[in-house]
Amino acid sequence: MRLSVLMIKPRNISILRSSIAGVVQRFAQLLSSLITLPLTLHCLGVAGFGIWGAATSLAWLSGLLTLGFGSALVTLIPRGLATGQTAENRGYVTAALYGGATLSALLLLGGLAAIRLSGVPLPSGPFLVATIALIMNIPLSIGFEMWLALHKAHIGAFWATVQTLLGLLFIVIGALAGAGVTLMTVAIYGALLAANAGSLVHLLYVHHDVRPLRRMPPAALRTILTQGSLLFAVTIAVSCATAFDNVMTLAWLGPEASAQMAVAMRVCITAAGMVGAVTQPLWPSFADAIAANDHGWAKRMLIAGMLAVLALSVGGSGLIIACGAPLLRWWLRQDLHLSPALLWTIAFWIVSMTLTNVSGSVLHAALKLRVQIVLLSSTALAGFGFKYLVAHRFGVTGILLVTPVLWFVFVAPIYFWISWRTVTSDKPLGLNPASF
Repeated sequence: MRLSVLMIKPRNISILRSSIAGVVQRFAQLLSSLITLPLTLHCLGVAGFGIWGAATSLAWLSGLLTLGFGSALVTLIPRGLATGQTAENRGYVTAALYGGATLSALLLLGGLAAIRLSGVPLPSGPFLVATIALIMNIPLSIGFEMWLALHKAHIGAFWATVQTLLGLLFIVIGALAGAGVTLMTVAIYGALLAANAGSLVHLLYVHHDVRPLRRMPPAALRTILTQGSLLFAVTIAVSCATAFDNVMTLAWLGPEASAQMAVAMRVCITAAGMVGAVTQPLWPSFADAIAANDHGWAKRMLIAGMLAVLALSVGGSGLIIACGAPLLRWWLRQDLHLSPALLWTIAFWIVSMTLTNVSGSVLHAALKLRVQIVLLSSTALAGFGFKYLVAHRFGVTGILLVTPVLWFVFVAPIYFWISWRTVTSDKPLGLNPASF
């Protein structure tokens, strides 16, 4: 019992510390956007700002291009720490970093060869910068997942804050120097590369036990590829549920409705990101508890975590309903005529889509990935059909409402049922990743 208490206390402290750091980082990112967006608009003009916005918006792909190599470490490293298999952890890190570097080199060389053979011109300056930076960032971005896996997500959040501040500094310098679209794009991606490189170097310097080996173990590579591909598929399935809402709105309802959807989705994703910053440290902690067969802690944290998420999402959604309309008019400097029904839908979206944060962390930690892929893919496909059916009758509100309804009715209950069975099972929770 005493050993259990000693294990639980550091785990809870790590979650609290990392959650606070994650929220601070998100607020810093939000405040930076409030400064950089109008400053860049003034510097580049409407047309240049549009190109800059499109090029820099591709930064969200940085999390996908690793093909799940880094995400796999978030489960595998805590298991190794809990079971004392530090040698296996070094193998996993080696496979992830070497795999990411190899993928980066293949994309760069393959892209250049394809352009040369096909005669297709290179992308324009801003998009060329974005493409090269995103490819170079593939191995560097694994550093954040490694900090998270080591129960030190607060240090990863620190480096993410450094990225935000560097981006703000570079944008201000660029605006004062009268830089064009390409250099202003370099400012954003330069900050991304510098911060991620610093994060990875910092981690490898202070953690000798996870430094990559000279030779990559084949078994570790197979595990990383297997788990990484499954986690990548989960991410794609989640993205497909919401990523095309703006495009579909533009195609079916026109540019004015698309502008409303763009603002609504920005609010939804920002709020969900705040909640996600709080719950993200639960993933490696659940992996640690599962490896240690700590049923009691996992069960208590599943319930406590879901109640905390519900309180945060409902409280934030209430503020959106009460104050959202005037705040959005102030921020946008114009009225897009967002209806009360749309504000209520935004609030419901935030509550529903964050309901799976904690139970999803349990399923990730327990390596229950295939069931997530099937459920999320089915939900995304069904959502496309329902959105088409409701678009012309209910407009933007109808399209935005479909996914959270499906999440609330199907995805969240099934996630909770599977995760509850996982943490209350009488069977040992420890699993061998090589068997999946």
